[in-house]
Amino acid sequence: MKVREIMRKDIVLLKPEDHVIDFITLMENDLVHEAAVVNESGELIGFVHYKILADKNVQDPTKTKIETVMVHAPKVLEDEIIENAAKLIFETGFRGLPVVDKKGKVTGIVTSIDVLKGMKNEKIFSEKTAEDIMSPAIVIRETDDIGKARVIMRENNISTLPVVNENDELVGVVMVLDLLKAIKPKERISWYSMAAEKLTLMDIPVSTVMNKTPLISEKRTSLSEILEKMINNNIRSCIIVEEKGPVGVVTTRDLLEVYLSSIEKEKVYVQYSGLREEDDEVMLTVDRMVRDTVEKLHSIYPIQYFHIHVKRYKKSGDRKLFSVRCRVMTDEGVFISKAHAWDLRDAVGSALDKLEKIVIKHKEKLETSHRPKGS
Repeated sequence: MKVREIMRKDIVLLKPEDHVIDFITLMENDLVHEAAVVNESGELIGFVHYKILADKNVQDPTKTKIETVMVHAPKVLEDEIIENAAKLIFETGFRGLPVVDKKGKVTGIVTSIDVLKGMKNEKIFSEKTAEDIMSPAIVIRETDDIGKARVIMRENNISTLPVVNENDELVGVVMVLDLLKAIKPKERISWYSMAAEKLTLMDIPVSTVMNKTPLISEKRTSLSEILEKMINNNIRSCIIVEEKGPVGVVTTRDLLEVYLSSIEKEKVYVQYSGLREEDDEVMLTVDRMVRDTVEKLHSIYPIQYFHIHVKRYKKSGDRKLFSVRCRVMTDEGVFISKAHAWDLRDAVGSALDKLEKIVIKHKEKLETSHRPKGS
């Protein structure tokens, strides 16, 4: 199947001289997450996504032009097969990417939901269940404020946060854009620049901005059924519940991960995402550390895929705080670790060390439970 068969043609186009506030307005009013930046001839020259604004440290969205925050994201050709589009979306970490014709003119946009729609009949999705791939649910209480929600999302490198009541029952879910809408216009600048939390954020409970009807499924639900729900509701995440409480989360990224690992020819599928313009020497060190860890973990539990996602937060001057999330799927389930550091190598090294300890501890616990009493 080709990209042109699944892409969306109702796209949002911006000019380089437009201002960031124009994009923010589109996000809030039309639920737009990304937009292509084109020249007068309609040719693609850049791409802007709400996640990019945090990296760019926007000081005043009413005066900052789009050309100063746009990135040169990979473009997808109309005649590209959807498998290649899936890889690009997964690697960049974006929700979607612009589609161009042979002359470079933007003709549409392809999102993770679009790609998965074209793959929904793949055998791998009927063979696995939510329990096989879900990430453990990190939750927030409905009485907590959105400032706390923002910190939890940033520190754990997640975009979906289940909300529970005092009985730990699921009552809703919040996404990044839900939190953004609750902030007064003058204070949104600090949101994008990742500055210190505003005191006013502490006055807004997440219950006032959460989606009260989240997409839910049970642990034994097949990925095919979950994917069908996501497509029908155009939602990128599903909360996995047990006895009314959230126990896991499955996202479109997780589903792309499962599919890509199933078609990968190598023994272990290792994938990076969120990395942009990193030093070659740094990346060589990171790749060596990752390969060493993969080899160790694969000797403990056979690995199906290994994913590292990186986020960068500009704090002051040119300094950047790296947030690293490692996710490995093995024959014994999914294991996740997280770490933060000012140097990418330190962040990755710390996350890998934590992951190794988690897996070893799991194996020791499993062996102890299977050991005959008295031995």
